[in-house]
Amino acid sequence: MKKMLTGMVLAAAVMAISSSAVYAGQNEAVDIQGIKFEIPEDIQPLVTVREDDPDMIVSVYETASVEAAEAQGDDYPGAGWLFGINIIPESEMQKLRCGAMDGMIPFAEDDDMYYIYCHPTDVRYTRETTEQMKEDQDQWTKLNEWAQEVVRKEILVNNPELDTVTYSNTGLDIYLAKIAFEPGTKYAIRTLQYPDLDASTLKDDDYIDDLTEDVYYEMVTDVEEPDGEYIVLAFDDDGVRFDFFKDPEAANLIREVRTTDDGEEFVTFYEAHFEDADKTASGIMQEWCDAIANGEDDD
Repeated sequence: MKKMLTGMVLAAAVMAISSSAVYAGQNEAVDIQGIKFEIPEDIQPLVTVREDDPDMIVSVYETASVEAAEAQGDDYPGAGWLFGINIIPESEMQKLRCGAMDGMIPFAEDDDMYYIYCHPTDVRYTRETTEQMKEDQDQWTKLNEWAQEVVRKEILVNNPELDTVTYSNTGLDIYLAKIAFEPGTKYAIRTLQYPDLDASTLKDDDYIDDLTEDVYYEMVTDVEEPDGEYIVLAFDDDGVRFDFFKDPEAANLIREVRTTDDGEEFVTFYEAHFEDADKTASGIMQEWCDAIANGEDDD
């Protein structure tokens, strides 16, 4: 199976429309390397399905945008690209989680291989005239709604052996992944309860797993900061810290604080959504602190 390189979204935009691995308006379904999804009858004439994009097992384009770009002779790689699907090994998934995954959504896993839904991060809709752009806007919207809301669900339904995965990609997710997958990542845990914690004395695997598995972090705004104590997970070399509030009413609220070299602070809030309703972000951090303070091993 193909491995997805770091620049796969950009690489996938390099097209060769004349390739024999291109088909349009004639397939009721896609079934490639275990990737199976239906193409609705009303959408079939509107899209081009490709199997030859670099680092993408299958990609789908709006045919009219592809043809409009060709007709204009524009150097517009990736015109009409709606989405692509790729499959990558766990080692590559771990690397991706340590950075911004713009345009990439992991959604399924099977035998340590991860299914990635890839999508543009800019507008790929084009026509030869402004009038045509306006006339066909509803068509472009319909195709994107199908691509974004239906395709992944169908792949999961048509492949019952797949396990659904959900990874958010907030700043917190990235730094937790760095602890897990980038050896030597420096961090500290601080709390008023235990002022002399040394996180290096305890393996962190279980606590990082608890903070990253079966949980989704959502950026939230208009937050009223809770009073009281919080546990700090700090990455001092980067000027970044995450505050886990101990207030029971805000136990899944996390504050990210980034400090610039000149001392200016930028604050972001996240809310943790755990599948297990008994888990809370600050509760896991408290368990981690207690284990370190008591000299326990999390194995």
